[in-house]
Amino acid sequence: MRALLRTPRVRTKLLVTVVAVLLYRIGQNAPSPGADVAALRDAAAAAVRDDPVYALFDLLTGGALLHLSVLGLGVLPHVAAAVTMGLLTGAVPRLRALAAEPGGAARIRRYTDVLAVAAGAAMGTAAAAAASRGRLPGGDVLTGAGPAAVAASLTAGTAVTVLLLRLIDARGFGHGLALLFFTQVSAVFPRLLADVRDTGGTGAFAAALAVVLLTALLTVAALTALTQAERRVPVQYARRMVGVRAPRGGKVHIPVPLHRTGLRAVLIALAVLHVPALAARLWPGGGLPDGLWTAPLHGSAWFLLALFTLAVLARSASSLGTLDVAGTANRLAREGAFVPGIRPGRPTADYLAYVRSRVGFTAPLVLGLLAVLPHAALALLGVGAPHLGTSVLIVLGAGLGTATRTVRQAVAEQKMHEYAPCLRTGSAEN
Repeated sequence: MRALLRTPRVRTKLLVTVVAVLLYRIGQNAPSPGADVAALRDAAAAAVRDDPVYALFDLLTGGALLHLSVLGLGVLPHVAAAVTMGLLTGAVPRLRALAAEPGGAARIRRYTDVLAVAAGAAMGTAAAAAASRGRLPGGDVLTGAGPAAVAASLTAGTAVTVLLLRLIDARGFGHGLALLFFTQVSAVFPRLLADVRDTGGTGAFAAALAVVLLTALLTVAALTALTQAERRVPVQYARRMVGVRAPRGGKVHIPVPLHRTGLRAVLIALAVLHVPALAARLWPGGGLPDGLWTAPLHGSAWFLLALFTLAVLARSASSLGTLDVAGTANRLAREGAFVPGIRPGRPTADYLAYVRSRVGFTAPLVLGLLAVLPHAALALLGVGAPHLGTSVLIVLGAGLGTATRTVRQAVAEQKMHEYAPCLRTGSAEN
């Protein structure tokens, strides 16, 4: 850390990142014009304590949307825009060709930013309309300015969030979207633990804290082992190939990774399971639902079974993109390389697909067990905080990738600063 902080470029990037995060959290605590601050504060606190779905919704928005803050939508509009643009890029040939051009990625990012502001305007208008009709906790929580001021404030807040994201990407550390999302969920999570202490006492708080620490330890250890593991398929080059420089020794390998996506499959499974509950609360005239899926019991056997199954299926589906078997087989054939004992072409692609399926068999099961671990532990200990297990997984899923990416980027900057004099000396001599 001392070596990192002595590097001027690292200090500058760290300062920019900290300032952007502070501005983001200030905006998430600044009330929108036209919002009754006192009524929203009391109603949001009661809803978070009484309804686990509202607690998770409060966590995902950094505790801002239920208070109708200026940056109340958080990074949700940009997440929706990024997912939409990714689907359109894969489906529309024009966008796919643009992404492959020099400078095309920058244009795709600009399109994503514009789409994020549009999504923020739609979400802000929906939130203001829900508040005006009493669909948010607290009923009528608007003052004289009305829903138009709230919608305009949330739309402007989305534009500010996009600017902060791009500032972190250009001059700060880490990926702006992941960093701000981790910032908002980590800011709310301690309050969820405090609610457990207030409602269940010191014993429940100690049990919940033990579950949080155990889940964090096992998740970090499991993901580290899965991420570092890979199956190396040996590849041999022909000794004489015109136009192809074979590596020294004539042998290399193709790495088939075991896992690269963190807790993404677990978060997808949790989102799918909570969609019916969120829709039931936003449905006009629905009241407070009490069904199995509209009011999910996080410690029930059916919920744990569904969560395990969805996590396994989501990870199994995402593992298909870890290695392009057809493209790799064609590239090996063009370069005159082959897997020993396997014929080039289609047999090589089939063999790589077989290795990929065998290697990817373990990761879905491990992720499924990690998904149900905190919920099952809280249920066995009798802790009355059904949303805490899901909150732990969300915080870990947001934090692990952000921390790894930030540390790697900081170390790379420090190494570049350390070896810069040697590089300048070598270029001057040449």
